[in-house]
Amino acid sequence: MAVAFAVFCFALLRGELGGVIDLATFPRPTMSATRVNGTEEMIIDGFLTEQSWSLADSITDFYQNKPNPGSPISERTVARVIYDDKYLYISAVCYDSHPDRIIVESLEQDFDSRSNDSFAFILDTFNDRKDAFLFLFNSQGAVLDMQISNDGADVNRAWEGIVYPKTRVFSNGWVLELAIPFNTLRFDHNSREQPWGINFLRRIRRKNEDAYWAPVETHELLLRINKAGTLSGLSNLRSSRNLNIKPFALASAQLKEPSRREADIGIDVKYGVTPSLTLDVSYNTDFSQVEADEERINLTRFPLFFPEKRDFFLENAGIFTFGDIRKFNYRMAPNRYGRDFFLFHSRRIGLAGGATIPIIGGGRLSGKLGNYELGVLDMQTAAAPSVDAANFGVLRLRRNILKNSNVGLMVVNKRSSGTNFNRGYGVDANFQLFRNLLIYSYYAATKDPDTRGINSASRVAVGWRDHFWDASFTYKQVDESFNPEAGFIRRRGVSEVYSTVGIHKRFRNRRLLELNPYAEINQIETLVSVTETRSASVGLDLLFADGSRLINKITNNYEGVLSDFSLYNTAVETGVYRFNSFSSYFTSNRSLPISADLAISGGGFYGGNRRTLMLKVLLRANYRLSAQLGAQRNEIDFSDSNFSADTYSLKLKYNLSTTLLNTLYIQYNAAENSLITNARLNFIHAPLSDLFVVYSEERDLGNPKQSTGYVAIKFTRLFGV
Repeated sequence: MAVAFAVFCFALLRGELGGVIDLATFPRPTMSATRVNGTEEMIIDGFLTEQSWSLADSITDFYQNKPNPGSPISERTVARVIYDDKYLYISAVCYDSHPDRIIVESLEQDFDSRSNDSFAFILDTFNDRKDAFLFLFNSQGAVLDMQISNDGADVNRAWEGIVYPKTRVFSNGWVLELAIPFNTLRFDHNSREQPWGINFLRRIRRKNEDAYWAPVETHELLLRINKAGTLSGLSNLRSSRNLNIKPFALASAQLKEPSRREADIGIDVKYGVTPSLTLDVSYNTDFSQVEADEERINLTRFPLFFPEKRDFFLENAGIFTFGDIRKFNYRMAPNRYGRDFFLFHSRRIGLAGGATIPIIGGGRLSGKLGNYELGVLDMQTAAAPSVDAANFGVLRLRRNILKNSNVGLMVVNKRSSGTNFNRGYGVDANFQLFRNLLIYSYYAATKDPDTRGINSASRVAVGWRDHFWDASFTYKQVDESFNPEAGFIRRRGVSEVYSTVGIHKRFRNRRLLELNPYAEINQIETLVSVTETRSASVGLDLLFADGSRLINKITNNYEGVLSDFSLYNTAVETGVYRFNSFSSYFTSNRSLPISADLAISGGGFYGGNRRTLMLKVLLRANYRLSAQLGAQRNEIDFSDSNFSADTYSLKLKYNLSTTLLNTLYIQYNAAENSLITNARLNFIHAPLSDLFVVYSEERDLGNPKQSTGYVAIKFTRLFGV
């Protein structure tokens, strides 16, 4: 009787009797990977007919973090892991009571995972609960892969690893079967036993349901490596030279001068110096295949931040991050997704004023050395009209301490012709304590021949986020002469204070999933205590069970303009401006054939009025063909003048398969009277090997002589040793 009662209690704890578990305290689970002897050929076809799969440990306990936190998954899911000398094999059988209602949004790489039925996993190969590889698949075999650093604080979505997946939809759901070469991953080859961190996610999109094997709390994602379970049983994994050579050939023609044709070659080399330290070398680096930036209207006094999109600079990019770091689901600035300062921003290499600067080549050494993370980069650019040749050097060292914290330093050097140079130095310390407390801090300084004295920037940010409360406080100061030429700084000569508090109320079995009211205040002063900006806001965010979201904010603004500035040829004079504004943003259920993002804002604006309307409509005929229409209208009315600044866009995607992808992107900027067209065909003819055909043009409709563009064909082939 006692034994039966004990078994009952354990089953209840595990949720095996249909009970609801506590996501915060549920113990981390463990599974075993089974080594197969290699006498049976593993055929990756989605049928799981090999006897080896029957020997594997079967994982079936998945628990929701939404919409019903702690409840067992609504559709049975079975995951297994086996391995041999060369590959790690993972399978998932995703049973579904309505397989005809499985949602597939796209076939493209790095698809929007929020809009698809999918299965995903993370592999923490060093079991340090900080860094991991993430792979996510939909039922048609499209792949989203990324590198995760600092327990989800840094996410590199552009990372690509070799993986061989195969999916199959059957009468009771869908199946995923895949093989990952061990050469794709980084791990400690010197250890005989290899305990790894691992977690699985099953997403059932029509139910807006996410279920995990190792449960994560409602405000967390698969990115939270510290919540992963343990994969045991891996042993005697073989090392390899891990040498990848990727040459490319390029042919291009300028649109203004069709007779001007160019051909070029280049090469990228990747070598695993150690199992955890990688050397990347590039010669004659080219990024002609990269998609054009999105056109944006700047109605502020300060520059906009544009993210990096070039693959070479994105791998292990998290190591080189230094600056206004923020973490998912923590509100630590008025714009939680914006960026105000980076000591190093790789877009400064090879790009200037919107023009492309030839990159001769360079190298990067990045990875782990015990408890240290190391990043070294050196790149050389060629001279261009009105731009000197320049060398960029970066050293980044970060030490992991405590359970999930780190301290580090960075040195950045940009040297142009002659004695012209710009250097940046910085130290930072980032702590995550008591599971939910963040303390992010840094101190940085710059030096160049034209400035003297201390030219520094510093910040301390404290944030708390649990299943109910969300609060933070930030103080930052930037000297007027602080000038990171190889980085990004939005505002100088100021001190800034930001504070917020809010709650997250979750609901079960309701159309409204989460209610998030909050208040925040932000004040920016000059270094002599003259207020430049002050805003006080109250907001209300609503998250619905179908995945749609409504975000609302009302703000009282104070702007002290210390010198005249211009907005699209309209002067804003020195003075003090007080005004109120509002904003509302709605994003609909992205899994529907027609979905939309709608934003409305308005109110006062520097003594006048502003009205903004933004609309993006996504039309999906099927998972092969989609069209996104976008428009943004900005109307500005002053007492003596008025103007509008509008943008319009069309993005068409037609994907014949997961290896043949086509995109057409057209943007019209009415404020600049410019038309930007970017068309790209991408044929992935082998793993991480591409054929690109690109047409790119920026047409100045007011002055056709200023128009530029090209047609290019680029071929790459990866050779691995």
